[in-house]
Amino acid sequence: MKLGSQTGSVINHLYSRAVIGQPKPKVGMGCTLLGWTDRHAGTITKVTEYCGKVWLYEIEVANDDAKIVKGSAFDGTAEYEYTPGAGCHHRFAFHRKRQEWIGVIRNPVTGKLNQARGYGLRIGERETYYDPSF
Repeated sequence: MKLGSQTGSVINHLYSRAVIGQPKPKVGMGCTLLGWTDRHAGTITKVTEYCGKVWLYEIEVANDDAKIVKGSAFDGTAEYEYTPGAGCHHRFAFHRKRQEWIGVIRNPVTGKLNQARGYGLRIGERETYYDPSF
């Protein structure tokens, strides 16, 4: 994610770039969708591994339902309990050269992956955070 044009949060920018040592994606693994300043928990629902020159993995992610169990979402102290949700699905691919997860859309005619605007991604950890300043 590019700071200032794809995210307004330094933390989300750093999370999107921290891929060294990340786990190999697996179905059922938790992840965090990185927005402008918010973060949303998700679960990986599909993984495809590639041997090509551009993409290493393609994954699908479903939003999790987050329930506050302690604290408040209005001051950033909330602690959440997560359950798999039937929410919207997002598609990401890991770019070999750029070493980052990129939101993608598959072209229905050519079958190629094209970059899409939207969320960044951090795999291996679920987190929900709503920026209280908005």
